Amino acid sequence: MAKIAPMDERIQTFITREKVLALSVIECDSNQGEIATDKGLRVYGASCYYAFFVPNLSLCFKSALDSKHIQLARRNPNVSVIIAKDSRVLGNIQGVQIQARFRDSTQEEERAYYARFPFAKLGGGAVFALDICFAKYTDNRLLLQEKLTYIKD
Repeated sequence: MAKIAPMDERIQTFITREKVLALSVIECDSNQGEIATDKGLRVYGASCYYAFFVPNLSLCFKSALDSKHIQLARRNPNVSVIIAKDSRVLGNIQGVQIQARFRDSTQEEERAYYARFPFAKLGGGAVFALDICFAKYTDNRLLLQEKLTYIKD
């Protein structure tokens, strides 16, 4: 197994603490696999509960196999994710912008997801994973001039 680059502990702590992500996927032409271009780029979004699986630096989430975002992610596995803490105070804003690669989850990732959300076992669907390739973390409480970033080797 390839070695995973270390991620700043502050980024990991934030991702672990939160539980909802906003997923954006690219809508592709179903026949050619090309990005749809009529009237510009088309994207599709979904919000999902997730568990952060630290050993793989992956975000695990459950969704219906026939949902539009899963079908689109299967066609183009390069996705983006936003995880943000809601705050009306500018100095308390926290969030992470992520570029990830969509795939089926491992058994360990599925167990981690159900450990965090045991009620999810009751519904249909499957658990998927997003391998974090890039993350840019904003924490206005830190008063940093630069954002914390993670880049997978």
